[in-house]
Amino acid sequence: MFDLPVIISVFILIAYLALIVAFVRGWAKTPFFDAEFTSIQHQSERERPSVVVCCRNETHHLPALIEALRSQHCQSFELIWVNDHSTDQTQQVLEDSLIYFTDAQIIQSPLLGKKHAQRAGILAAKGEFIITTDADCVPSSTWIETMVNFQSQQQADLIIAPVKFYRGKSLFTQIQQLEFATLVGSGMGAAGSSMSIFCNAANMGFTKQAWIDSADDLHEEEISGDDVFLLHSIKQRKGKVAVLKSMQAMVITGYQKTLKSFFRQRVRWTSKSPKYKDVDTIATGFIVAAINLLLLVLAALAVFQLRLWLLFGVVFLLKLLIDVLFLMIIRPFFQLRIRALHVLLLSLFYPVYVVGVGVFSIFQNRRKW
Repeated sequence: MFDLPVIISVFILIAYLALIVAFVRGWAKTPFFDAEFTSIQHQSERERPSVVVCCRNETHHLPALIEALRSQHCQSFELIWVNDHSTDQTQQVLEDSLIYFTDAQIIQSPLLGKKHAQRAGILAAKGEFIITTDADCVPSSTWIETMVNFQSQQQADLIIAPVKFYRGKSLFTQIQQLEFATLVGSGMGAAGSSMSIFCNAANMGFTKQAWIDSADDLHEEEISGDDVFLLHSIKQRKGKVAVLKSMQAMVITGYQKTLKSFFRQRVRWTSKSPKYKDVDTIATGFIVAAINLLLLVLAALAVFQLRLWLLFGVVFLLKLLIDVLFLMIIRPFFQLRIRALHVLLLSLFYPVYVVGVGVFSIFQNRRKW
């Protein structure tokens, strides 16, 4: 007769497997988008995309982004820099960049914080289609053109587009790359299964009207979540969310240099989750937390009941197998280098990380970045 730990483990494993299968099906259902690049001529300011970038103390990161924007195949866009009370040379770097663009401006955010900065930039935009990225990102040279072509076909309220980390050399950065690719890939797969749960403002497109309609749902009291709250609001209103699965629209961003900064970032991301009302997001978070908490509890109990080591080993290996299969599916798109040691270390670290982030996020100061 099965005892309680076995029964609980089976139910949680089945739920986790069902979740990952949904992500895989969504990923497979989403076709690759190959833009046909032609000269894009817009007849009015409203038809041209507006690229909004919020900046706070980004002196060292901005030159790479400026060069990437200068190198865009499509130069028919409005560029809006929003300076979020920077105390370094960000303002000067932005002013120096204006000579490179035919339609660019700098706005000073009226209030401190990215959400206020983004609001100012979006409201100032002349275009109906808004594209966002972060100051520490580098988009591909076909980024804007691909986004515009995709939007012209989809007419979506919001576009979820891909982001990946720079390829680092250290063990820590390579493990981060795997973890982040899994996160982004899961978000894209979930959206492909009509259960959108996650997107990233580092690479996102939406209509100005959709943002205006969702403005009251963005929880300005939370320091982060400008992207996910927007997604959830549009989803709740039955708006159209489209997934842009194209390397031509890829944006590369920087990894965290220390374990402390990595942990703080993830705590900040998680701290807004109590405000989530989306059923798919809540269910996903519950299942992921449950299987990782299960592993920690089994490991702790096995110290006193040696027979539970076998159950822990079975659950760990089955979860590892499920995760590896998902990584192998998204590997070509994100150009991942999957090494057995890295996957094993990530799998061992992940339960502690997920539970730790969840606990610390409860005490996160939601007004401190």
